[in-house]
Amino acid sequence: MEWVEVRAENIEAAEELALDQLGVAREDAEFEVVTREENRLFGLKKTEARVRARVKPADLPSKTTNNNRKRSKSNNKNQKNNKTAPKNSSNNNKNNNKKSTKPKNTKKMQEDREPMPLKEQEDAVIDFLEGVIASFQIEASASTRMEEERIIGSIDGDDIGLLIGPKAGTLLALQDITRTVVQRHASGRKTNRLSVDVGGYREKRKASLVAFTQKQAELVKENSEKVELEPMGAADRKIVHDAAADISGITSSSDGEEPRRYVVLQPSE
Repeated sequence: MEWVEVRAENIEAAEELALDQLGVAREDAEFEVVTREENRLFGLKKTEARVRARVKPADLPSKTTNNNRKRSKSNNKNQKNNKTAPKNSSNNNKNNNKKSTKPKNTKKMQEDREPMPLKEQEDAVIDFLEGVIASFQIEASASTRMEEERIIGSIDGDDIGLLIGPKAGTLLALQDITRTVVQRHASGRKTNRLSVDVGGYREKRKASLVAFTQKQAELVKENSEKVELEPMGAADRKIVHDAAADISGITSSSDGEEPRRYVVLQPSE
């Protein structure tokens, strides 16, 4: 499958947009960060994030394997030029080359990584979020909870709206930085997925989008005509798609280009 390249306000939004284009689940996709969004603490962004993605191949050879192949070709040329080299040595090199070109299962290597203990991940999240709270000198507390296999880091308190920002831009930046902090603590170990919430914003936003989708779906059914919703980010579009999937007689799709990409609701055929 060919790579697709997308731009969005942050890495997570770009990955969600790429999944939208590829039409596969996250575990079936492979991502490559081209450039990260540039921002100042917190949310004062200069550039968009760029991500390349494709459907994950069943088995990928590692870079080490490719290097070995190049060395093998180089060794074979040297052996041809060296007429005094014994035949046994040449045969041994060929055998070694055959062994070195055997591909490695990258996916299995990733799965075999040592997992970072959950408590260590949660401690890293809470320590960082408490540092943010102290820096802004606000009355709030940090906590974590689990939703399926995802860690949710939360900040709750009074006057915390500045940590959400316009269109949740500050919240998304805070989430990206928190993920980076945990990855540094992990030192190569496997970590859980992570999201950050402030004042229950994500749940409120999700509930609002689900209710909005249900109302628009009723209009689609009554008029038997498609409805184009307002442009929204990849994360919000996913909520709308999930909500539409639970409504009989309705299908959903995405159209347009970022940052004006939108969801279309239409009657099922």
